[in-house]
Amino acid sequence: MVFPMKTITRLTRTLKYFDRQVWTLFVADIINVLGTSLVNTFLAIYMYTNMGISMTDVGIGFFVSAIIGAVASYIGGSLADSVGRKKILIAGLAMQVGVYLLFSYALDANFSFSYMVIVMAINALVGSLYRPIPEVMVADVVEPSKRVEAYGLLRIGANLGWVIGPVLGGSLLLFMPYSSVFYITALTTFIYLLIAVFLLRDTKPATVKQKLNLKDIKYILSDRVFLFFCILWALMLVPYQQMYTLLSVYSSSYVGLNEFWVGVIFAESGIIVVLTQFAVSAQVKKFRMTTALVVCCLIFAAGFGMLATSTIVVLPFIAVAVLTIAEMIWSPAAATLQANLAPEDRRGGYFGFSSLFTQVGYAIGPLFGGVLKDSMNNNVPSMWLVVGALFVVCSFGFLLLARIVPAKANGTPVKFWKKKTEAVIKVSDK
Repeated sequence: MVFPMKTITRLTRTLKYFDRQVWTLFVADIINVLGTSLVNTFLAIYMYTNMGISMTDVGIGFFVSAIIGAVASYIGGSLADSVGRKKILIAGLAMQVGVYLLFSYALDANFSFSYMVIVMAINALVGSLYRPIPEVMVADVVEPSKRVEAYGLLRIGANLGWVIGPVLGGSLLLFMPYSSVFYITALTTFIYLLIAVFLLRDTKPATVKQKLNLKDIKYILSDRVFLFFCILWALMLVPYQQMYTLLSVYSSSYVGLNEFWVGVIFAESGIIVVLTQFAVSAQVKKFRMTTALVVCCLIFAAGFGMLATSTIVVLPFIAVAVLTIAEMIWSPAAATLQANLAPEDRRGGYFGFSSLFTQVGYAIGPLFGGVLKDSMNNNVPSMWLVVGALFVVCSFGFLLLARIVPAKANGTPVKFWKKKTEAVIKVSDK
């Protein structure tokens, strides 16, 4: 009975470590990502193989939709400071359910490529409105010293969904049309909506009285440290997106894996995150966030670079394992640095602004990958070496960022806040 009691005690302490809001978002992330990964994992493959669209045109479709989503990200983040986090989340999820049903109809009706781009753009517009909200909520309720673990926890939730979603999606596609899978995604999004309505609370601080004002962009642009961070994050997303576009097509068309095994590749990534993310986050918080970001860029470069060596069946699985390690460092480090740099009274606007930049990165990524593949004339080694080289460039960028980031935002969070607390105690003792 000793071991079970210790396990229960450890679990109880972990549950008490975070606000209930964080755990609710954790569960919501599992459900949401499970549903979205059913369809998003295979969209580029479907358009390339079933609709006969070139990878360049596929990239253009993702580019147009993501650019529209970029503007929506800032609007959604700013509205979160004005009307509240919860209202924006509920409105976005409600519209998202309808968009997934529209996707299903578009595929059944054999919409042309032009009309499919319009549907993709609507999907990006709606999704981007509420995408920054969960991270804003975490920053609202979690003290700085715990943010690395909190964002790591959200990533674990998202990857629990990834463990199931791609494999389930690949399995479903073996006996049902792609359009029908969107009904399941609409259902999981509706469940997320119910969670938002009944279980989540609005976390907007009482001191936040900002109203949506485009002049706020000028204020954020004057924050050169945050602006440089956003530019680097967007630049990093360009090669990173190849994990979900080029790597899927590479695994399918060059290595010869079917949809099921492509799903297994992404499930592998999810399993690694679920098992090790919390431990990795605990290590990340011991270092400066910019140092962690430099390291993850170099690991990304190695992971994509190894794909240049061969097209053997096992290689995508090995590469994804390496890339996942980089992801586990990148995600909590970048999110924590973003939260630490954002002022409390403008947090939604700052998160929305950074999301605007990340959406631009998401937009350029597939377009870059499509043009890269088509222009390389099936020169796979050169294609992956270019992707890896971009991450090396990003690593130098984060080295430069380290020189200008305030110590309290970039320094080891645990040590900084511990020192601050000790200083307060010493003053009070005097």
